[in-house]
Amino acid sequence: MFNASLTRAWLLTLLAFTSDIWAVQNKLSIRSVFDIKSAFCAIKTNDVLGLDNRNSALAGRGFGTASTNSMLLLENGINDISLELGSVNWFVNDNRQKKEDFNPQASCHVSLIAYENGKSTTLQSLDVAINSDGEPYDKNGSVKGHQQSTAKVEKVLANDTEKGHFPDDYYNEYDYPQGMYVYRFTRSVEVSGLPEWKWTKATPYTGTPQQLLKLKQAYENLWEAFASQKDSVIKAEVQESLKAWSFSTDSDPNSIYDDLEFVADLKNPGFKMIPIKWEDYKVEVMNKGRMVKFVNKSTPSFSPISYLVQDDENGEVIGTYSPIFSMVDEKFIPVI
Repeated sequence: MFNASLTRAWLLTLLAFTSDIWAVQNKLSIRSVFDIKSAFCAIKTNDVLGLDNRNSALAGRGFGTASTNSMLLLENGINDISLELGSVNWFVNDNRQKKEDFNPQASCHVSLIAYENGKSTTLQSLDVAINSDGEPYDKNGSVKGHQQSTAKVEKVLANDTEKGHFPDDYYNEYDYPQGMYVYRFTRSVEVSGLPEWKWTKATPYTGTPQQLLKLKQAYENLWEAFASQKDSVIKAEVQESLKAWSFSTDSDPNSIYDDLEFVADLKNPGFKMIPIKWEDYKVEVMNKGRMVKFVNKSTPSFSPISYLVQDDENGEVIGTYSPIFSMVDEKFIPVI
């Protein structure tokens, strides 16, 4: 039995954090605020996914309005924010429609906004719509109908996925459509006043055998912590990410941890870890190599830290925890 609520990645769960915790008025907070209509849209900061409206696209709607904490993904200096727009036709089983054709009303808007001392300042924004030729364009860069965008625009493969690496009972080929292309719009923004996160000084991941071995070991340690089902053991493994989230939301690390979905799952009578098969995963490198994670080759929202729990009807549902690692002091640690 498939339960979509349990298949969200750790990153998406955190970056779409929707609690009432907001930074106090005299403390800096930076969030990406987005609005999506009739399209699939993914919001990224320095190449790292903040959130998307994948579930709405799967339902054929392609809508979404929310905000995400982007502060943890930014550093002092120049940063990139990106918007990736795709047609919802990729997500539905309808051969009458061309996959790449957009709804003429499709649009996606994202603004990077700083909140401080009770005031808000828009640092950067992207506003993408569909032109008369049926292609996405940057409305902020249009002058008298001509496209003169200051944004970098690319047509790229959305996800390089392949079948056969995810349990058949839970696999949906439309979650991450094979061959899907998106239009990526990117703008730079300069930011100051941020703390120096651990990842800003991380050793870039270059894929050497030594680094790969250390990354796998970090996942195996975390897997063992989850298998213990002990909160104290897991907290010790993810303490750096909890500290960062605590600082950026002006909250207690224990409160951050307690709000995570897997914490309740650990107490489920049917909880059991899924053994890691490394051939089912590949490395995803982000943010100038300073952030890295393993993702499932068929369903990238899943990491090697995946498990099964029992539902109300005595069936099994699948869940995952997908942190982002950085190499700090010759060791990979979860930083987000």
